[in-house]
Amino acid sequence: MTMGANVGDVNNDGYLDIYLGAGSPPYAALVPNILYFNHEGKYFTNITASSGTGSLQKGHGVAIGDIFNTGQPAIVVEQGGMGWGDKYYTALFRNPGTGNNWISIKIVGVKTNRSAIGARNKLIVQDKGHSTRPIYRDVTSGGSFGSSPLCQHIGLGKASQIDTLEIWWPTSNSRQAFHNVSPNQYIEVHEFAKEYTKLKRRPAPVLS
Repeated sequence: MTMGANVGDVNNDGYLDIYLGAGSPPYAALVPNILYFNHEGKYFTNITASSGTGSLQKGHGVAIGDIFNTGQPAIVVEQGGMGWGDKYYTALFRNPGTGNNWISIKIVGVKTNRSAIGARNKLIVQDKGHSTRPIYRDVTSGGSFGSSPLCQHIGLGKASQIDTLEIWWPTSNSRQAFHNVSPNQYIEVHEFAKEYTKLKRRPAPVLS
């Protein structure tokens, strides 16, 4: 009975997890929202209870992104039903962090649309045991009933370096490649540019 859904790498391991906002218009419908953890692309585990991200309020729009500028993806869920007696507050689940590495990439189109929707990112990283693995991300607005930031927040697991960051641009059908990129930073890449720009992001204040 999913009404809102989205994907995001909530533990920065490089594999996309799934959050489902569940429910149905009738007042009697009680189906908890669910967070599924991705185990290295092999299978999913329901970690709703252990992560504290579940609720019985109907879930609609779901967004996942680095809202606090800490490198840790947070989950935002618009909750509540369509009837006046079924309203509820929007939930914000802050991420305590996992110690995994990450990178945040803002890509800006020149010939391709400025938001870079449709562009594709390919990262080659050194994984456990010094083996390499690719990580792929497409620039989209997100899932059903909700959208996530166009800025690409990509988990790297324990990888200490990105061997290659490659971006494919749909309109110009061009590719850019950057090598030996450090993790845990915010960067901006413009179409056709030879180098990327490092960005400064201040952590957002959190009200207790």
